[in-house]
Amino acid sequence: MKDHSVSKALRIAGHIFFLVLVAIGVVFANERVIYSDSAAQLFEMIQRGTFVIYDYRYAMAITQTLPLLCIKAGFGLKAVVIAYSVAAPLLSYLAFLLIVYPLKNERLGLVLLLPLLCIRHTFFHAISETFSLFIYATLLAAFLSLSPTIRWKKALNIAGIVVSCLLCVFIHPIGMFFAAFLLGYRFVNVRFKLSVAFVVGAITLTAAATVKMLAVSGHDAGFMPNPHETPQILTHFFSQDVVHNFANRLLDFYIYPIILYCTVLLWHIAHKQWLRMAYGLVFNICFIAMTVVVYRFESSPIGVERSFLPLIFFAGLPSLCEVLPALGDRKQKVFILLLSALLLLAFGKIADTSRKYHQRLEKIEEIAEAALKTGQHKLVTDKESIQGVFKIESWGTAFESIIITSLRDDGNTVTLFVEEETIDKECADYQTSDCFIAVPWWRLWPLTTLNPNYFKLPEQPYKQLTFDDGKPIIKEL
Repeated sequence: MKDHSVSKALRIAGHIFFLVLVAIGVVFANERVIYSDSAAQLFEMIQRGTFVIYDYRYAMAITQTLPLLCIKAGFGLKAVVIAYSVAAPLLSYLAFLLIVYPLKNERLGLVLLLPLLCIRHTFFHAISETFSLFIYATLLAAFLSLSPTIRWKKALNIAGIVVSCLLCVFIHPIGMFFAAFLLGYRFVNVRFKLSVAFVVGAITLTAAATVKMLAVSGHDAGFMPNPHETPQILTHFFSQDVVHNFANRLLDFYIYPIILYCTVLLWHIAHKQWLRMAYGLVFNICFIAMTVVVYRFESSPIGVERSFLPLIFFAGLPSLCEVLPALGDRKQKVFILLLSALLLLAFGKIADTSRKYHQRLEKIEEIAEAALKTGQHKLVTDKESIQGVFKIESWGTAFESIIITSLRDDGNTVTLFVEEETIDKECADYQTSDCFIAVPWWRLWPLTTLNPNYFKLPEQPYKQLTFDDGKPIIKEL
């Protein structure tokens, strides 16, 4: 009876908070999607009419499926933006339902909610691969924890391990560490006994990681530590920028994984589980060291949040799956209430953070209105000029401006391109009327290629955007 009442409480809490997560995905759809990478990838999905995959991150196709279906069905831009915003929250809820009901692991299902304790700005990055990684890693943990006896269930379980492991590796480079953590955690917990599930998972991870690392280049190559620089970085560990920024945010939300991990550590010591204690300690120290090596110069709120976000998984999974079940019925319910209160607080802080992203969009719309009053739809400015007006991710501003102004569906689309490097000027002819500049990726999009169902720009040259006391001024180049 005790287990039933706790399981019911866990399920109820899960349903409530996942539905709230989906709801705020709808409420903050513009802020989540019309920002940097998300805006760029949504624009390219609309243009190409297919998935947009970079650096072999094939698992991204899963969260792109819903908005892509809306595009194929001819839905309006607002519906497409909402679909993209809720895709990941809906996926996490579906994963929760799968883990809690067919796989019967309520406590593991709540692991899916733990990232919310450690994000504010990351929530406004709809494509966040790290958030999706939590979903696939939790599914992998669920399949690894099963021990089915019926042959066809064993086959399904093995298939689940293979698919989940592949999704982890091909969503983000850090996914390899999630999968390795889970396999090692399973191996230590069964006292180094080999099983079919472990062997299949290890083979899948090794093969997938080998393929990924051989194929990796460009952006994802930056996640691989440089052996020549690593010793110098580690010997000056506490002087790295990302360590300072981590410490500055410690009491805000990084305190949660630290508390959970300390709880697990004390639990292992009290029960003399030395192997589990040693595994968790060594793995987490190595992960933090690797994170500092890779993200040593990181200072942006999103960057720092995402850098250390996996810590809540590495600490939360053993605390929910080991410590929590061993507590009494009343203590488990107290924990659920405490977690619920922290989640409500997290939702409140996410809502408060949304104001910065809403203000950015309002400023872009203000600039667009000033341009339209002069009959202009195509603006170009430089990073130095606009940074004094509002904070931007300069390379993505053209996408953001096109999408936010196209949501009005009145044909008054405006594009604002921000020059950041000299190469932008060298490869662009702003006086060419049939030229559409999107990003400094050395590529021109002719107006004739724009999807007319969503974007409408006239054939006119660009005008220079400057500012006078914060007010936009439009003039000839």
